[in-house]
Amino acid sequence: MTLNGHNTRAILRWWLVGCVLCLAIAPVLPLLSVALVQESARPVWTAAFRGAMLSSSWLGVGVSSFALLIGLPLGLLAALYRFPGRRPLILFQALPLLLPSFLPCIGWSNLTTVRWLSWLPILDGFSGCVFVLGLQAVPLPFFAAWAACQNLTASQVDAARLHGGERDVLALSARASGPAAFLAALLGGILSLSSLGAPLIFGARSVAMEIRTSFSALFDFELAGRQCLFLGGIVLLLTWPILFIGLRTLASAVLARQTRPVVPYHHSLMGRLAFGALFLSLVIGIGLPTLGLCLPAVRNPMLGRAFQKVWATAGTTLVFTGGAGVVAVMLATLVALAAAADSRMRLVALAVLLSLLAMPPAMAAIGVSRVATEAPPQLDWLTRSQLTIVLVLGLRFLPVAAVAMMRAVGSMSPSWIDAGRIHGVTPFRMLRRVILPNLMPAIVVSVLLVMVLAAADITTTHLLQPPGSQSLPVAIFTVMANSHEGLVASLCLIYLVGVVGMLLIASQIPRLWQRRAA
Repeated sequence: MTLNGHNTRAILRWWLVGCVLCLAIAPVLPLLSVALVQESARPVWTAAFRGAMLSSSWLGVGVSSFALLIGLPLGLLAALYRFPGRRPLILFQALPLLLPSFLPCIGWSNLTTVRWLSWLPILDGFSGCVFVLGLQAVPLPFFAAWAACQNLTASQVDAARLHGGERDVLALSARASGPAAFLAALLGGILSLSSLGAPLIFGARSVAMEIRTSFSALFDFELAGRQCLFLGGIVLLLTWPILFIGLRTLASAVLARQTRPVVPYHHSLMGRLAFGALFLSLVIGIGLPTLGLCLPAVRNPMLGRAFQKVWATAGTTLVFTGGAGVVAVMLATLVALAAAADSRMRLVALAVLLSLLAMPPAMAAIGVSRVATEAPPQLDWLTRSQLTIVLVLGLRFLPVAAVAMMRAVGSMSPSWIDAGRIHGVTPFRMLRRVILPNLMPAIVVSVLLVMVLAAADITTTHLLQPPGSQSLPVAIFTVMANSHEGLVASLCLIYLVGVVGMLLIASQIPRLWQRRAA
């Protein structure tokens, strides 16, 4: 009887996770059916598309290499050593990843016009895209290496330090965190294939620009759909072998927790090196682009018009991003709780979700837009409204929320569940009184994280937004070519301040929750 009950619960958990994964895949399916059935008057594999695909491939290789070479050593130094300002320096390493790619590109472009900064290298074309997108991808291997080092026990690090000093500590940590950082850097390179802002501003050829030309200039959604499917096929060919080989390593490094983690060590030389490296990373990745935004805003202040634009788009931006955060975290919490006791289920869910995250965002947007053109007017509330963008963005960033919630669920003690079963506590009461209150800080932080990432997704919002509903990032992206540089810079600065504020709020939530619990 007990065995049958256990099998039934396992089947229900697999069924629940399968339903969530099918829901995440659903926005892509209309594009697959429409693009394969309907014909386009223009061929897909043209010389221009072939050249753009080759250029994007080299861009992904360059971004992955750049991110790994910078992110891995920075993550090791941040995890292993104690230095002044360690917490804020680690926190703000995530900032480049949370910004749309056009924002730092605008800042770097403005720096090239300043005479007293003529010694800076001019970012343009392919090299400029590799540099900016590489800086934005650095947080992925950085935090992967940092999380992997958190899973090293203090006894392991102490033994390595006693045996060979800091050199052996760094070698041990690099071997332990290298695979996870490598996979994260590859994910960053794959995500750069779909980036639109950097190639548009720096004038580089990319497959994302070809897809944008197809649906924005040629109005050929079938061609754009086939191009998205071709790019998605390339991404799957790159992603699945990597996940098949290294997903178990990545999951164990990022999701696992140890009872006695390594404590940052006070070493004067390595501490100064870690502080200097992290500070320099922030100066190059955030400081200089921000300076490039401040200069036009100071020369031609247009803060009044900028705040008017922000006020006009604030409500729509909050609806899009906040709704996406709630949808993503609700589904992610279901997946994390259902897969908590089954490592195979957890790996399957991560494999599917990370593959979807690597897909071009235009795939889901174009697929849903094609469904909207054929759906009856009675379904406009689902296919042509703000709810459409909320659902698509929420499913788009479900993988990010799932990783965060799986890590939070994995940090809970299994003895809580065992104690509840011994004392006859019902699963619903256990969920309501114990599990959800302990997960609440992670839930709130995940919602804020998805909100920031959803705001930076220009492609989805630009393609699906209904008339009169424009978010702030899309407004900046739309006007940056035709508006005064002072207005564009002011809008970018306001957006940057908002992201920094959200990041600071998210960092304080666990501490405030602990004080409340105490």
